[in-house]
Amino acid sequence: MSSRFARVRAVPLAVLLAAMALPAASCSDAEDDAAGATSSQSAAPAFTDPAAGIAEAKRIIDQYRNPPAWQGPDQPVNIGGLAGKKVTYISVSNSIPVLKYWSDSLTRLLRQHGGVQLNVIDAKGSVDEANKGFDQAIAQKADVIMFQALPPRLFQAKITRAKAAGIKVISGNIGVPGRRDAGQDAEVSFDYVKVGQLIGAWMVADSQGKGKGMVVSSDDVPASQPQAQGTLNEVKRLCPGCDMTMKDVQIPQWESSIPSLFQTTINSDPSRTYLLPLYDGQALPGLGAIRTAGAGSKVKVGAFNATPGIVEQLKDPASGLKLDVGGHNEWWAYAATDQIFRVLSGAAPIQDYKIGLRVFDTGNADLIKGKDEFSWYGSSDYRTRFPALWKKG
Repeated sequence: MSSRFARVRAVPLAVLLAAMALPAASCSDAEDDAAGATSSQSAAPAFTDPAAGIAEAKRIIDQYRNPPAWQGPDQPVNIGGLAGKKVTYISVSNSIPVLKYWSDSLTRLLRQHGGVQLNVIDAKGSVDEANKGFDQAIAQKADVIMFQALPPRLFQAKITRAKAAGIKVISGNIGVPGRRDAGQDAEVSFDYVKVGQLIGAWMVADSQGKGKGMVVSSDDVPASQPQAQGTLNEVKRLCPGCDMTMKDVQIPQWESSIPSLFQTTINSDPSRTYLLPLYDGQALPGLGAIRTAGAGSKVKVGAFNATPGIVEQLKDPASGLKLDVGGHNEWWAYAATDQIFRVLSGAAPIQDYKIGLRVFDTGNADLIKGKDEFSWYGSSDYRTRFPALWKKG
């Protein structure tokens, strides 16, 4: 989550969509998502000089091993007249800690800075409950509806009805920043394509352009195809000679199928040493299989989320985890607050907040310490940059 997701940056979407037993996207939808997500990146020419491709991959990873830098927005927004406005926030399931964190943070930030009221509806993993949330918001004449970690196309009729009633609609974490293909007014998402590209660049750099990898997708999650294609396209661009394959394991089968997939690959295709599940929550069952097989020195696992309780395994060579890209959840909460303010005030929405990402690997795993996960990123200027944009009068 991102779709996405163990921690709901990416696995934010993921874990919950599984709980809802949502149908997988159609092939045409997945192809549209992948094409829309990767068009600019895939247009870049492939490196014909292997050494140059490896050097570029190393440059990219070195850049993202550093603390993420603020990249905007820089357009002020007048929030002086927003006090008393009402926002209905439909969370796919607040039983997931990060989803609860996001709704709590939005409640606090909107009230503190704009006097805006947030009404949180926990869909409890149910599409029916999410639909009821839309109906309730429309009946109560909310000013904005924001829905989190839910595929917009499932709610297209509700979105249309809300907009006909004069209510603005914002989606959260569908995988591609700014994507609004169900008619919503705005979106706030981590850049799952960039995440995929980082994982692909890491494989090329770490393997010195000789890697054989397997991406493990989860196509019941909207953000999965953009991220998976981001990895495959980036490897193709940086290392045309690298050998990649992709398997799909949907969320209900993670626990049962990922360990056997890892074990089968280790035994039957031992030269395919880079195993790349999209999310570290998806990787977790496979890490157990690697440990049981004593294969931590033979395979290298890279994933997304930097989930506390999982990312610490970077420090244990026996786990097989060698890369975990992290996305900054508090930064996302500030970005979502800003987007709500813009939509409420009639300002143009921000297409891409460029929410901070950081590469954590075995070389900087010492950053993963303490209970404050946000300190791991080394960036906190969003806490002052966003409020500086929120003008009153």
